[in-house]
Amino acid sequence: MILVSCRKNFSSDQRFSDDLQIRDYPSLSNLNVFTTLSSDELLLRADGRHVLVLVHGYRNPLKNMASAYKDLAHGLTDAGLLAEATTALASQYSLAIGFAWPGFRTKVLGFLAARPNANRAGGYLRTLTSSLRRAARTIDIETHSLGARVALQALSTDDSLWVDNLMLTAPAADNECLQPKEEYNAVLDSCNRLLVYHSKHDPVLKTYTVAAVDRALGLKGPESKQVTLEKCPNVFVVDCEKHVTQHGDYRKKSAYYAHWVKIMNQAQLPRYDVLA
Repeated sequence: MILVSCRKNFSSDQRFSDDLQIRDYPSLSNLNVFTTLSSDELLLRADGRHVLVLVHGYRNPLKNMASAYKDLAHGLTDAGLLAEATTALASQYSLAIGFAWPGFRTKVLGFLAARPNANRAGGYLRTLTSSLRRAARTIDIETHSLGARVALQALSTDDSLWVDNLMLTAPAADNECLQPKEEYNAVLDSCNRLLVYHSKHDPVLKTYTVAAVDRALGLKGPESKQVTLEKCPNVFVVDCEKHVTQHGDYRKKSAYYAHWVKIMNQAQLPRYDVLA
């Protein structure tokens, strides 16, 4: 998998690099073996492809992040969502890119320190996505936890930075943030569909209320169902409580990938759904 990092020296969990760094890893099980790529080489890899960009949450050292991305790649492949470029169908990705940002892993600073870093990382993700748009056929972004804020920040300032599907799993963002006049409502102009996957059983997001003095979008979905249905026409909400009881469960559940297949097949989705 190709990893694109805005971490200082590629792996710092606290400091930013000056520019994006790009590495191609033959195996995410061995982070010592890689090939460095230039921006132009990345665009050649993305040319004409359905590209998926993955964005991790906070408190993820490089090794943990790589493990999560490896799990996702396996789940996508097993579900028929990720294939080699030579054999990929219109309903499949042929390039997955893992984005790395310094999300802090210290228990003392934790979420409060990571949140401004997520905002700053959005600028780097915006640069990556803007570059990919010059070559890729389509771009989807899938996030986990505080990675939602990274993606929302990236897409909130420029509606020309368009992606097809923005998928937020366990989003650690305020539950009203997508509504009109709220922080990230402008993101809805930058994507075809925005999907919110949530579970009321998520133990990490239950503590979000204490840290952020608000309820997390990934706990019970958007604050107002009526406003979402009437004012946010491209927001789709998926209740995953039957399958998700832990913060990192999404990437481990076949039902999650089955729903993803529907997205890639351009199925007509209910605005509010329950993961079967």
